[in-house]
Amino acid sequence: MLSDYSSSQSQTDVLICLDNQQVASRIGSVLSEQGLTVASMPATGIQEWFEPNGCQLVITHTAMIGEVRTRLKLPVVNLEAFIFDRPEHVAEGAARQFDGDAFIKRVFLVMSDARKRTSR
Repeated sequence: MLSDYSSSQSQTDVLICLDNQQVASRIGSVLSEQGLTVASMPATGIQEWFEPNGCQLVITHTAMIGEVRTRLKLPVVNLEAFIFDRPEHVAEGAARQFDGDAFIKRVFLVMSDARKRTSR
């Protein structure tokens, strides 16, 4: 389930905090297909967010990590860590590549670690 932040005050597994809502929507769709409940909001809306029940992590970009950690006290997955340059493909227009498999693995690893910490 992908929702915007204004309607997602109940059960949410992952909060996507990105200004590019097209990218946030794509990521949310992928995570929803994996069985996660996802909410999305622009980075500028972080001050309005209240941690919903069950939210285990935030997905954002490098420039927002500090603010997200200060405001929400949740683990963060940096989306930019999974984008790689491909200089050999510059002429074809695909100079960058997103490693979706590694991203999904990281999301579930962080969620698993968060569950372990809260159960102690």
